[in-house]
Parts: sequence; C-alpha cells; structure tokens
Amino acid sequence: MMVLKPSIATLLLTILSGCLGAAPPVPRDHFYRVSVQAPLNATVFFPGTISVAPIEADGLLRERPLLYSRSAHEVQQHDYHFWSEAPPRMLQAQLVDYLRRSGAARSVITPDLRLPADYEVTGRIRRLERLLQDDSAHVIAELELAMTGNDGQDLIVVRTYGAEIAAGDDSVEASVQALDIALSEIFARFLSDAQTHGRTQGAATAE
Repeated sequence: MMVLKPSIATLLLTILSGCLGAAPPVPRDHFYRVSVQAPLNATVFFPGTISVAPIEADGLLRERPLLYSRSAHEVQQHDYHFWSEAPPRMLQAQLVDYLRRSGAARSVITPDLRLPADYEVTGRIRRLERLLQDDSAHVIAELELAMTGNDGQDLIVVRTYGAEIAAGDDSVEASVQALDIALSEIFARFLSDAQTHGRTQGAATAE
C-alpha cells in the first residue's frame, strides 16, 4: 500500500492536468511612441523664442492606454497597448522637435527651462484614437492649438485642427504610423497659419 500511494497520486495529477489543460500565456505589454517628421527649413519665421507648454487633455486622453472606438458614442482603452509616456507630454515633445526642425524661430523651448519667451504655444488634445469600423482601421487626431505673443497680448492664431488617416492594416502598430502622418498634417497647418499671421504683422510693421 505504501508503494502504490505515490503512483496513484501521480496518476490523479496527470488526469487533472489533462482535463484542465495548460494555462494560456500571459499577453505581454506593448509600448508605442509617435514620431512626427518635420521639414528641414532654415528660414526663421519668428524672431526670438517660442515656448511650447504641455498639451492639455482631459479624461482618458491623459492616460497612457491607447484608445479605440467602434461607434460614435463609445471610446474604449486597449489592454496591453500603451503610449511610452502620457499623451500631453508626448505631443509637447513632438511639437517642440517639429518647430525646431522647421526653423519656426531662433529658439524653441519648454517652460521647464524657466527662460523668457517671445511667443507661447498652448494646446489641448480633443481626439487621439483608432477607429475600427466596417472591417477597416482609421485613426483620428484632433488638437486645438494656439500661439500668442507679447506676454499673451497678441493672439497670433487659435484653431482646432483635425486629420483622419487610413491605417495600412488593422494592427495597432499600423495605426500608430498613421497617427504620425495625421499629427504631421496638423502641425504643418498650424505652423502655416502662424507663419501667415507673422508675415502679415511684419508687413504692417514695415509700413
């Protein structure tokens, strides 16, 4: 009897393992960052320094999980898919790099440096999500961006910019790449509007 007990226990464990099956592997987390390409341009649109504040956001848009929607009324968070940092900081860094590379001003900084600036850029994220409808994947980005000068006394531009781009496939990575394009379009339109105002002001001052 003493010899049979371990064999019976082993047999029971084998039967139970077969019935329950092996536990499925735990999904791993994925982390993404946007990478907005800026045109290389040595032209300085604004003499002086531009300070770019963190882009504001509310609710789910402040959090790191990527968002998606299947209808016009419900937004959901992805499991296991995260931005590498919170969207307000991530988009601030991208906009700073974009303005620097495009030659928008002599210097482009953030308020963290605590240096005086001639112009300030502020913004708010309104939408930044994947659209999963009709067996296709799109992305939509919508930002409100503003530039002021002279300690906020001069409104150069304020406008809500949006872009919707089709993703290459239904993967999350393809959607992130589409968001790169959407944000690049938004930044380009914002800079064009600011540049137009700046040239108009320069012509008026020259007169």
